[in-house]
Amino acid sequence: MLKTELLEIIANGENSGIEFKRYDIRPEAFAKEVVALANLQGGRILLGVDDDGTISGIQDRGDSTTEEWVMQCFQSKVHPLIIPYYEEITVEPNLKVAVITIEQGTSKPYVLRHNGQERIYIRVGTTSRDATREQQARLYGVGGLLHPEVLPVSGTSIASLDMDRVKNYLFEIIKDPERPATDEQWIERFGIM
Repeated sequence: MLKTELLEIIANGENSGIEFKRYDIRPEAFAKEVVALANLQGGRILLGVDDDGTISGIQDRGDSTTEEWVMQCFQSKVHPLIIPYYEEITVEPNLKVAVITIEQGTSKPYVLRHNGQERIYIRVGTTSRDATREQQARLYGVGGLLHPEVLPVSGTSIASLDMDRVKNYLFEIIKDPERPATDEQWIERFGIM
């Protein structure tokens, strides 16, 4: 990324895909933003930029560089693991901004692991929030971990099925060799209560 592109992004402010963070952010707060962006469409975190767009810059963190700290946050706090694109842009001599690019995740939902808990966040406008139960279900579906078509439907029984369609599907379309003959066999076959 060029310095001019960085300055233009900062001038336009935060949005659903851009988050400004000071360099001294706590690891779990940083990982929260990563998770929220990965659970949406991806985005960028500009480390070393205050919420108001002031460039405060990054500094090394004692025994590690900012890049090492960022990668450690990803490894220890974000699950499943995401490998970000990391770059540092020099704005002025001795003033750099770290740009961390996160692609849209394909293994949703991504979670923040902290203090023995896992939390799912999503991006809503310029904020990262806890995902509601419904939003979590959608993320599990998108990630292939939940298949709504096989979930039980409360208040139903075998009488709720159109048995002619079920039989046509099993016998004519998929040529299923096991053909239940009685209601009890159907109930046993499909685990219907």
